[in-house]
Amino acid sequence: MVSRRDLLRALPVLPSILGSSMGFAQPIAGKSITLIVSASAGTTVDAAARFVAEPLSKIMGVPVVVENRPGAGGALGSSVVARAVPDGHTLLMSGVTHFSARYSGEAAAIYDPVKDFKGVARVCSAALAVVVPVNSPYKTLADLLAAMKAKPGEIDYGSGGVGSTSHLCTVIMNDLTKTRAKHIPYKGNTQAVTDTVGGIVAFTCQGSGGVMPLIKAGRLRALAVTSRDRWPALPDVPTGIECGIPGFEVASWMATFAPAQAPEAIITQVSDGLAKIARSPEFKTFCDQQSMFVDLMEHREFQASMPEEDKHWRRVADLVKRS
Repeated sequence: MVSRRDLLRALPVLPSILGSSMGFAQPIAGKSITLIVSASAGTTVDAAARFVAEPLSKIMGVPVVVENRPGAGGALGSSVVARAVPDGHTLLMSGVTHFSARYSGEAAAIYDPVKDFKGVARVCSAALAVVVPVNSPYKTLADLLAAMKAKPGEIDYGSGGVGSTSHLCTVIMNDLTKTRAKHIPYKGNTQAVTDTVGGIVAFTCQGSGGVMPLIKAGRLRALAVTSRDRWPALPDVPTGIECGIPGFEVASWMATFAPAQAPEAIITQVSDGLAKIARSPEFKTFCDQQSMFVDLMEHREFQASMPEEDKHWRRVADLVKRS
């Protein structure tokens, strides 16, 4: 979770991010941009949205207001933007749940993640951590897997909802290890983390933004991370691959979308602005602090990647149906 102090500490670096960017043409004068975040406050995608909002508002010349709309495994925020007036002033910041949540069933009829949207820009990516309460009997990932094998479908885990990245991470882990766990979906990741801390559920898979402060505070124990390499902030925590699960890599990028009919001129401006922020040393520092990495893909390239992303997460969602 990003604290107010961390956000305030970031403010002095904004002038160096902005540089001479005030030369951008403005959108409709005086009309703010609402950046809908499809996840709870304090999550990794929320942290990224709140970091970029201030410099993006300077670049665009209008306020950028972050609004959290978690729910339905990330589909709620996407559905809000899909139905928004397509004037470029309502945007979405989401992760892979923009695609994956569609196949959970409850989101299927709400929106088409490709046809109903323009991809504005992708800015960063983050892996997840498998975490348990600090007093959990599971000291290692091997302990947790052994328990799931011994009691198929009895060890419970929390997620941000059906089709959320925190849900799919466990589904993938169970598929790779031939184990089975009991899914407890929440309306957002924040409550899933809270109930993991309290021992109401046995574990959860979450991005660094939602769990790192709790790990550092000794309230959660990280058993593994789902990146290829260990996190610098958790050097003693092994990767899932190091724990003996080949191919266990799960990462969620953070990207901005707009309604499909949004003006191309404004979308290009926002993309250019986000690219400028993503290339700044301050954003790199922010990502390092959050155990994320810069993963820039500007408008046209990101837009072109969307159909393949949709196919990929449809295949992953098929695992959910079989789990």
